[in-house]
Amino acid sequence: MKVKKFSANNNQEALSMVRNELGPDAVILYQKKVKAKGLFGFLKKPIIEVVAAKEDRVIKKPEKTSESYQSAMELIQKKVESSKQDKVTTTTINSEVNEIKNMLNTVIKKMNKQELPDMLKTTENKEVLKLFNLLKEQELEEALIEEIINKCITVDNDKPGMIQDKQLLELEMKKVIDKYIVLQQKNHSTKIMVFIGPTGVGKTTTIAKLAAQFALNEGKTVGLISADTYRIAAVEQLRTYSDILNVPLEVIYDSSEIHYAINQMNEKDIIMVDTAGRSHKDKQQVMELEKLLEEINEKDIYLVMSCTSKYSDIKEIVNTYNFIDNYNIIFTKIDEATTYGTILNTAKETRRPISYITTGQSVPDDIEVVSIEKIVSLLIREAIH
Repeated sequence: MKVKKFSANNNQEALSMVRNELGPDAVILYQKKVKAKGLFGFLKKPIIEVVAAKEDRVIKKPEKTSESYQSAMELIQKKVESSKQDKVTTTTINSEVNEIKNMLNTVIKKMNKQELPDMLKTTENKEVLKLFNLLKEQELEEALIEEIINKCITVDNDKPGMIQDKQLLELEMKKVIDKYIVLQQKNHSTKIMVFIGPTGVGKTTTIAKLAAQFALNEGKTVGLISADTYRIAAVEQLRTYSDILNVPLEVIYDSSEIHYAINQMNEKDIIMVDTAGRSHKDKQQVMELEKLLEEINEKDIYLVMSCTSKYSDIKEIVNTYNFIDNYNIIFTKIDEATTYGTILNTAKETRRPISYITTGQSVPDDIEVVSIEKIVSLLIREAIH
């Protein structure tokens, strides 16, 4: 800031001096009247003393128009080139990603090929591969899958397109499955039917369905015996069914009481015994069941298992009841299952007759006699669209 003091005879003269010296933007800091200096100053008129100031401003000269235009154009050009470079980079990255995807797909296909049986590693028949994957998803044992696939490939070579024809496919699968499925004889060997199996598989409801079919559809007289006194609800459930069907019910609390209960119903065509659900891991409970079965001389035993159980659990259950020489199998909860390979796996493992499957909770409708056609239908229901 530039500060300067001015002395003049009057205000007008002082302001004129400030304007001329500092310019029109000058600022008056203060002004005052002072006596003139010197020996005779007191005899003279007072003078006006003014102090003024002006800010020092650096005025930046505007750039030349041509230079500004040139600079702006250079900036725009750089951005355009950068954008082009980004596009090139993006295109390159996308190309590399696609290349990696293709490489991964190739590796996965090779790995999948390695998991295939030897007979399928060289095949390009999509229908055969589709059938293989379907049977694998059904959790069918590998040996059974290979046997079925081998049979279908052999026939397809003679009759191209066979696998795409659902009827022909079912026919060839039946020929394989027929070796393992043992169907129950229509006539029961004895009048006493004993139902065993793990807890929660639906034994009581299954008994009610069969009792209703025998009584209502076949006109047979039926008697019910409950040995499931571990669960009061099970007894009450069976009692409800006996009231509805108008068939007698006897409840026993010890294995020795079974003789009295059977004698009470000796005139009935069929006597159905509901046993307590046993954990296949509880040896004590299994021994109690074994004792009960020993008390009954002539009987047909039905091992009831859920189709929703894992096959590894099914094998454990079957192994638990290996003290039983002869028994039939009933699979429940077909309607709740997502895979059905367990049925055929169990048939192959046990070589025991599979008598019935249950397909819902409705009594007496949701139960049916097992057929090979039904099993094939369950296994390949999604194979041909």
